[in-house]
Amino acid sequence: MSNFAQRVLTGLVGAALVVAAVRAGGWVFALFIGGVALAAQYELYRLVRAGGVKPLIGYGMALGAVATLWPLVPRAGLILSAGLVGLLFAVLYLRRETPLLDAAGTAFGVLYPALLASSLLVLRFAEASGLDEMERFWLTTAVLFSVWGADSFAYLAGRAFGRTPLFERISPKKTWEGAAGGAVGAFALVAVFKLTVLGTAVSWIDVMAIAVASGVLGPFGDLAESHFKRSVGVKDSAAWLPGHGGLLDRIDATLVAVPAVVLYFELTRGLL
Repeated sequence: MSNFAQRVLTGLVGAALVVAAVRAGGWVFALFIGGVALAAQYELYRLVRAGGVKPLIGYGMALGAVATLWPLVPRAGLILSAGLVGLLFAVLYLRRETPLLDAAGTAFGVLYPALLASSLLVLRFAEASGLDEMERFWLTTAVLFSVWGADSFAYLAGRAFGRTPLFERISPKKTWEGAAGGAVGAFALVAVFKLTVLGTAVSWIDVMAIAVASGVLGPFGDLAESHFKRSVGVKDSAAWLPGHGGLLDRIDATLVAVPAVVLYFELTRGLL
């Protein structure tokens, strides 16, 4: 099977699993996102170790689970605060040779990808948004499809019209024209959701905001993760997904786009 066919098949299976989890909602969706976030966090710690830093992997992933599931965990903020204080004692008593780097690498994994992934739970469960259960399902699905679609549309637009590098130092092939094509494609996808299943639940300004988050901001998540990998001489964060690499490779744009969407909705209608 060609690499392209592997990418398509893996993408279709993955998309079906994600949509099914979004539809199930509740703890099914929460545990699904928690599992994805923890796997991605483990991949990040592998990159950190490849850079010569020794994060406290088990400790960090325990805090990462709380960070990802904080919308459903009582007093999650207190738990995370206590955990970070505990991290200071851990690097002190373990007599690490590079305590600052080890503590920083551990804490970074709690923030990225774990805490950023929690934005998906906020989007799906936020009753304060004024949306009902089905509308929140369709909105979450629309946002995810916009991120996935933006990547494909950006690739096609970049190949056809790409001239101006988006961030040449990291990825010479990514262009502003491609990012614009990704935003247009994301807008079209979310517009379809608005016209078919979301209706007045979202405005056309909401559709535009989601498109900008997915098509313009999302690629910078991809670039940041690529920068991390290149800095330690690694091509993929893992090899679990045929044709895609690791889970961190697959969700890097989502980790930027979805928090941006949540921030927008928090500012405009109050999600929390």
